[in-house]
Amino acid sequence: MKTINKFLTRLAATVAVLVVVATIGFSSTAQARIQYSPNGNGTSATPVFNQFYDVPNGTGDEADFVRVKPKAGGNADYASTLNDACNVGSSFNVRTYIHNGADPSLNGNGSGSAVARNVVLRQTAALNKAQSSFKFDSTVTADNAPTVSDSATLNCNGKTVKLSLVANSVQTYSKSLGFQGAPDSSVNGTLNLGSRVQGSGDVWACWDDRVIVVYEVKVEVVPVVITGDGECRVTDVTVLDQTARKTRATINAATTGQGASIVGYEINWGDKTAVSNKQTDEHTYAKDGTYTITARVNVKMPDGSTKWVTSTTCTRTVTFNNGTTPVVPPSGNLPDTGAGNILVIFAATAAIAAIAHRFVMRRKSI
Repeated sequence: MKTINKFLTRLAATVAVLVVVATIGFSSTAQARIQYSPNGNGTSATPVFNQFYDVPNGTGDEADFVRVKPKAGGNADYASTLNDACNVGSSFNVRTYIHNGADPSLNGNGSGSAVARNVVLRQTAALNKAQSSFKFDSTVTADNAPTVSDSATLNCNGKTVKLSLVANSVQTYSKSLGFQGAPDSSVNGTLNLGSRVQGSGDVWACWDDRVIVVYEVKVEVVPVVITGDGECRVTDVTVLDQTARKTRATINAATTGQGASIVGYEINWGDKTAVSNKQTDEHTYAKDGTYTITARVNVKMPDGSTKWVTSTTCTRTVTFNNGTTPVVPPSGNLPDTGAGNILVIFAATAAIAAIAHRFVMRRKSI
């Protein structure tokens, strides 16, 4: 019997300790959720932020206290997650809502236990960064209240843009103070709050002492980084008819990097006739002479701009002289496998063959 009594005594002591620990843990970390009622107030003797739900007039759940909306929209457009086209020039308001839900009868005219002390808001936003989704975070701290955090998201439907803070757009609001301006540095920084004295750090427990902080962000265009280019690499020239001085020119071009494209060609025949705008074209010269054929290509850059480019390998010369075989010099150090050089090689081979034939015939006649 003594053993049983000793066991029960120890068990009771253990339970008592657990109850004390649980009570301490609950009072320091847990935050009771309270459904809003028209005449309802908080029951906590110490400050507790954003513990009510079903709050009317668009507030809803106070735990969802960071929201975003298009600037042109109404109050009902505030949302935790907003999907938008994010057109350049459009603006959005980011709102943080703070309510000290302690028992207002314990405010003690500003000196009571229900007043939150040294209340600081930290707001973070992805500004001046090229992306398609943006998160806005807010954290509220106080010396005598549990810390609360929340976030809202703006999705730009896959479009890459950047957001900038609209200068002088940060404002705080409470019923006692109305709208008050706040430093731009409080976004991606900290802001001392006050429900009756701006920046005092004291937020009273009362529905009329709710504090709202709003700032505006604007959609900016993301500068296009030019990563691609194009070049005129070589112009092939082929003599089609020696006597008629008829030639064909073909421009070989290429793009480098990404986002560039060839959108135009130009062949200048070098005889003051009309310039061709084709990649491959034929031309007949009116008289013998040496002509410089110059080619270039029009490149569309990744940012939409265009430019004409050429190179030394895109400039060729051709010579016609009294109906003799035309000369088409090679372009720089690049080998030329075009038909023009083939004709020159064929003519040289034919001449050698003729000389050899005459030599053989002379040997036979001896």
